[in-house]
Amino acid sequence: MAVKMVVFWCSVVLLIVGSNAAGEFDVIHSPKSLSFFGSSKIPESLLKEVFSAALGLSVEEGTEWDGMTILDPFALPEAVVEVYVDGVPSLGETIELKSSGFPLTVDEYEPDTFEAVQHRIQQRFSNGRSRLLKIKLTDVNQLSSGVFADIKVPKVLKLSLSHLKYSVEEDSAFLHELAALKAIIEKINSGVVSGDNIVDFYNFRFQSLHALSDYHGPNSLQVKEAKKLLGSAISELSSAFSRAYDGAVLVAAVATDVAHTRRTVRAAPTPPQQQQRDLVCLFRFGYLGAELGVLSGVRRRGAGGGRGHRRGAHAPHRARRAHTAPATAARPGMFV
Repeated sequence: MAVKMVVFWCSVVLLIVGSNAAGEFDVIHSPKSLSFFGSSKIPESLLKEVFSAALGLSVEEGTEWDGMTILDPFALPEAVVEVYVDGVPSLGETIELKSSGFPLTVDEYEPDTFEAVQHRIQQRFSNGRSRLLKIKLTDVNQLSSGVFADIKVPKVLKLSLSHLKYSVEEDSAFLHELAALKAIIEKINSGVVSGDNIVDFYNFRFQSLHALSDYHGPNSLQVKEAKKLLGSAISELSSAFSRAYDGAVLVAAVATDVAHTRRTVRAAPTPPQQQQRDLVCLFRFGYLGAELGVLSGVRRRGAGGGRGHRRGAHAPHRARRAHTAPATAARPGMFV
């Protein structure tokens, strides 16, 4: 009974977050071997399958989405680049990106896209030569990793700004992150990245728009200016990777405001007596789950699609489970 109740409440939180969160999946550049069309919604949990199929990797059996078709399986991209933008449901029409946009259904608390694709690449190519980089642009240690190992901590660029101010903390944090992205673009243009017929996957996470949107308001002039600056930088990043891989790269941006939804779900005050009862229930369920051998199964589900588990804590369980499920190789017209 306790197990059923916990699963029930996990499902309720999933429903609340998914129904309130909004997002967008923008394909900025893709080779001619892939065709993106239409405007059908795509679940966030399906992005790992889209990226895997684009790279010629196996995907979970039964995966379908009618927004992408593989036209030529012998000329697939060598690399996928994902720019994940926290805190806004869309990059908006203010940016100068030539892209195919799709509404995103947020069905994961913390997406495991990178971990799943990384696992599949490592299983397929065991030589360890693939570039697999996951970088939070706010993290100096992650920023200086892999092919960007000798990159210097970027200084905030002196830009001509209309509404953003260097003296405002939220604005300054955004400009610092933008400078980090610009430093990566400069490094790519210097020639440190090039196509070598080995599959690569890059994930860049941009987080400061969340706080900026909170402080100024989602429809403020400051947010619009920030989106325009970020859109221009993402366009430059796409061009840099396209030159580096001679066009054989898929570049996509994912924007989601699920960070706001998480805070909304957590913000509801809980009376002290109810908190005590919740702690007792959690303790009892943890003990019961350990006895019945079911707790680990619930956690595995939570790691990939449940709300309340951080990505790093249990993501490997999710990734391993994804590859023990029946899988099939990507084929022409599979995503139709």
